[in-house]
Amino acid sequence: MAGFATTTAIRLIVAREGWAPGEVSILVIDAGVAAGFYWLGVTTTRFWPIWAAGFAVADLFMSIFGALLPRVPLFAYHTGLGIYAYLALGALALGTFRLSANAEPYIRNGSRRLWVQHLKETT
Repeated sequence: MAGFATTTAIRLIVAREGWAPGEVSILVIDAGVAAGFYWLGVTTTRFWPIWAAGFAVADLFMSIFGALLPRVPLFAYHTGLGIYAYLALGALALGTFRLSANAEPYIRNGSRRLWVQHLKETT
């Protein structure tokens, strides 16, 4: 949500005709989003943050290669970004709906630390 809000604010403040691939401000925000998903993936027992991190990294590559290959049409560039964004949202939705409503507290929390603590208590 912070990445979305920051990107929107930057695009409203710096009004341009079209956004070229590889805008530095957008790349920094996308890298932060990818790093956030990665951090979430290594600190939780959930599967979806790793998938979302992978889609965010693919989004970064799309931006970088779009800047390096100037003949890429903007439509293809923006379509690629949208596809990876929707795939990340799909991973979030799948991970959310897959969690059982009556799951144990250590499973509902999703923290890797609580999971390990629970395993130590049961052994």
